[in-house]
Amino acid sequence: MECLIAMWQYHQPAPSEFQRSEVREPTGDCLEQGEVLVRFSAGAICGSDIPKFLGHHDSDNPDTGLPGAPLHEIVGTIEASRDTALREGQRVVGIAKGSRGLSEVIRNPAHLLFPVDDQLKDVEATVVQPVSTVLSTLSHAGELEGKRVAVFGLGPLGLLFTHVAKSLGASEVIGIDRVDRSDVASRFGIDRLIHGEVRDWARTCAIEEAPDIVIEAIGHRQEHLADAVDAVRDEGKLIIFGLPEDHYVFPMRRFFRKNLTLWAGTTRDWQVFLRQAQQYLIEHPSLCDAYVTDVFPIVRVDEAFRSYSVPRKGRIKVVLTSPEGV
Repeated sequence: MECLIAMWQYHQPAPSEFQRSEVREPTGDCLEQGEVLVRFSAGAICGSDIPKFLGHHDSDNPDTGLPGAPLHEIVGTIEASRDTALREGQRVVGIAKGSRGLSEVIRNPAHLLFPVDDQLKDVEATVVQPVSTVLSTLSHAGELEGKRVAVFGLGPLGLLFTHVAKSLGASEVIGIDRVDRSDVASRFGIDRLIHGEVRDWARTCAIEEAPDIVIEAIGHRQEHLADAVDAVRDEGKLIIFGLPEDHYVFPMRRFFRKNLTLWAGTTRDWQVFLRQAQQYLIEHPSLCDAYVTDVFPIVRVDEAFRSYSVPRKGRIKVVLTSPEGV
């Protein structure tokens, strides 16, 4: 008789709650060329996971409510591989396809994963994926040396943007958020912290203090893109990074008259930017300690997601670990 090995997996029976199940563990026989099996070691919650956690369905979230969702930032160990670049026993970091990372063993495309350097522990390695998205986005921004950069929203990714922008030579980094980030501003390269509404600052920003680049890292709010148009200097650049809705009303005449540039922050070449992100963390060893503020075992996944869903001072990145801990 065939022996079926059970593994844990989480799904959402209703919005904002999880249920643990014991299901059959996949084996290497199921893999197609270019796929691997990854045993979960740690995973980090992203702001884009929260709408799925709350039960929101849209074209970007087809797996909302399905087993394993929603978690896409993962670290684990290769259990089986049909890819020449990744071998069994190797630690990896990257993206769980379909945000279905809340599983003990995950079947995944290998090109979404990258080997973890031994210098990084599993929890530290979870920071590689979000840093990779920031580096990918800023690779299109041109030279940052001597530029004034403003970041709308100082959540986990907004703070990474301020850190990276400063390390790349920005002369002044401005961070704006309704959450008071004064406790971590200096650690994340923020020269001028604005604790308040983005719109209030954008409408009162003096012309001589206007940023060269505005990064919108809040998401889901079309008015903040209009605020960015108001704030940025003539011939400046706007980056929309926070996950947008399908359709935005946009102040095209103001955008046109200021001769601005707008681009989006979707990452495509994961191998390039996961590699760069890992190197960035090795070169900035204090970043992980500042960034990861809350670590929960996977059995407390409900609590972890609820914590992340409410922005507050002192809480930045939330990480989940395997039942055995890391």
